[in-house]
Amino acid sequence: MEQALDERRAVWTRYWSQGATHSCGGSFGSRYEGALAQFWRGAFATLAPGARVLDIATGNGALPQLLVDFDPQGQIACDAIDLATLAPAWFDALPPARRAQLRFHGQQAAEALPFADASVDMVISQYGLEYTDLARTVPELLRVCKPDGQVRLVCHHAEARPVQLAHTELAHLDWLTAPEGMLDTALGMIGPVARAATEQGRAALAQDTAAQAVRERFNTLQDALAAQAAGSNCPDVLVEVRQALATILNMAMRDGAASAQAALAALRAQLADAALRLAELRDYALDADAAAQLGRTLAGAEGTLALAPILEQDVLMGWAISVQRAAAHT
Repeated sequence: MEQALDERRAVWTRYWSQGATHSCGGSFGSRYEGALAQFWRGAFATLAPGARVLDIATGNGALPQLLVDFDPQGQIACDAIDLATLAPAWFDALPPARRAQLRFHGQQAAEALPFADASVDMVISQYGLEYTDLARTVPELLRVCKPDGQVRLVCHHAEARPVQLAHTELAHLDWLTAPEGMLDTALGMIGPVARAATEQGRAALAQDTAAQAVRERFNTLQDALAAQAAGSNCPDVLVEVRQALATILNMAMRDGAASAQAALAALRAQLADAALRLAELRDYALDADAAAQLGRTLAGAEGTLALAPILEQDVLMGWAISVQRAAAHT
């Protein structure tokens, strides 16, 4: 269990360190816009000066950044947590007074929040809360949220565009990394390509039937990759791997086999990271029953719940969950 948690933390830390602002890959742009931004601005508009917000599974802090845009004077404070190590580049560019109102807590599990009871006016999360152990996270969330506080979430929808793309990309990754598939065959190409850098090596390769067979296999797989990419609604990973392999084989001829083999190993690691992230996106997405159950649990017997799909330019992107907790009885 601990090893799996460490792996998740490392994978997501590497992802956020590349500057990504959300967990949906190429599904939409680097900042939340349109219906998503409207949802969050509407939520922030209900907060009074002096309010405190908690963002769960913040990633590189896209929601705190949107809050800064909404509240440039810094009248609303925000704590943001994530299991990964955090270093959002945009945060360092803020004036010191504004930075003081935002606090990032990296390597922090949502299942054990380091905040006092009833200390937060609004808990928020965008494509994040559903990745946690909800049986443990929800009681913690409710503990730190004020009795009359709010919970605003955007969660992955099991039928939404990002989840559909995840299914497609996972199939592509399975094909690329299968035994004797594209990556294995590219590894077999590195030695012959490195030998082809010299006249003597090229002469030897002309008589090497094993090397010729590997090349024929590689060319066949290249054709299959091109056909898959042409027929896919999400060909990015196929195109990127084809380009990466061309660079790696050029490296083999220029710098030798060892450098190219190291680069291919790094590419394998990147694809393994992507597979973990995409599998989690797919597996943690909520169907209608799960979304309704989460909303009811957050609202309790006396709170109010608004649950609806959220669309971005007519494309289903997730569930919008808004909960107003019941005020404490006196």
